[in-house]
Amino acid sequence: MKNAIRLLAAAALIFWPAEAVRPQQSRTRIEQPFAAPEKVTAPVVLCIDDKPQGGGQPSTQAYAKAAGNGFRSVLTLRSSEDGVDLIRERFMVEQSKMRYYNISASKSFPRRQQVDEFLSLVRDEANHPMLINCAFAERVAPYMMIFRVVEQGWNKSRAVEEAARSGVESKALRKYLDEYLTRPTKNHR
Repeated sequence: MKNAIRLLAAAALIFWPAEAVRPQQSRTRIEQPFAAPEKVTAPVVLCIDDKPQGGGQPSTQAYAKAAGNGFRSVLTLRSSEDGVDLIRERFMVEQSKMRYYNISASKSFPRRQQVDEFLSLVRDEANHPMLINCAFAERVAPYMMIFRVVEQGWNKSRAVEEAARSGVESKALRKYLDEYLTRPTKNHR
């Protein structure tokens, strides 16, 4: 667990430019947003800040460092509405010989199709280690919550508790998780 925490901290240091650390920090400050992986390989989550256009975009050098540290893929949950040039980002990631994926997340809970796509990407061992690049912890929380239950066998309470540390209200998370799980799809194992 300590190694996973160190890896997450190292990834954060690689990708956070100094100017992004000042006023652009995420609205919700949390010590350890997502727990260390168990059984199933979990992606490394990096929540840059709440103003990606203000310096939070990882540089070409940052992606090259990630690739040099063994990362095989980057999944960004950001969209062009966040001020991110997704074509440029894809180019930087692929230039570093990593796979690039994008699921444009919004402030609301993700659609079922988005979660299913997320699960498909994180299940693929060829993508690991994977870096999830997101502006807000509260955006990635529902995805990781479902991943914890479906892939890692966490109980609902534990997964909701972890996701709620992102700042999303636990009652809403519980309802979202229950709705997702009551309508299983072919992508569930």
